[in-house]
Amino acid sequence: MYVCICHALTDIDVRDAEVEGASSDAEVFRHFGVKPQCGRCVPSMRCMLGCRHPASEGHHANDAEPLPCRTAHQHEER
Repeated sequence: MYVCICHALTDIDVRDAEVEGASSDAEVFRHFGVKPQCGRCVPSMRCMLGCRHPASEGHHANDAEPLPCRTAHQHEER
């Protein structure tokens, strides 16, 4: 699934960047040599990276507050 529409980054891309050492949204963007654009992907990206990272550089003024992450089990219940 697409996580970042601006840069066509998918969940697989985010996971690949994480395997290569990225541990924050800013590091994922750096991994791909891009900068955040609209910022709507940042909460999802942080959730994918474990919801354990504080606000990072590249934070966009219009970013929504991250929603609590759901576990795989919670997704299945919907």
